[in-house]
Amino acid sequence: MMNKDLKISVVMAVYNTREEYLRASIESILAQTYENFEFIIINDGSTNNAESIIRSYTDERIKYIYQENKGLAASLNVGIENARGEYIARMDSD
Repeated sequence: MMNKDLKISVVMAVYNTREEYLRASIESILAQTYENFEFIIINDGSTNNAESIIRSYTDERIKYIYQENKGLAASLNVGIENARGEYIARMDSD
């Protein structure tokens, strides 16, 4: 069931994204002046330090999901399935 107060779900799939790009992407979303959103980050089986980078952010709007590598489309579908917002926005991790 959708939370009527939650307007936007931002969905971002991550797979072995370079650290500086991943941090910039996350910080870009968290720095938005509009704050009524959830940020769903799907780690698609990264073998680099993506998980530790994502977990270093403690913002309560972040929902972290890890899965074995299934590809971009499957990862985005997982994000959409977990979205509770009225609207969905997609963000690239790089």
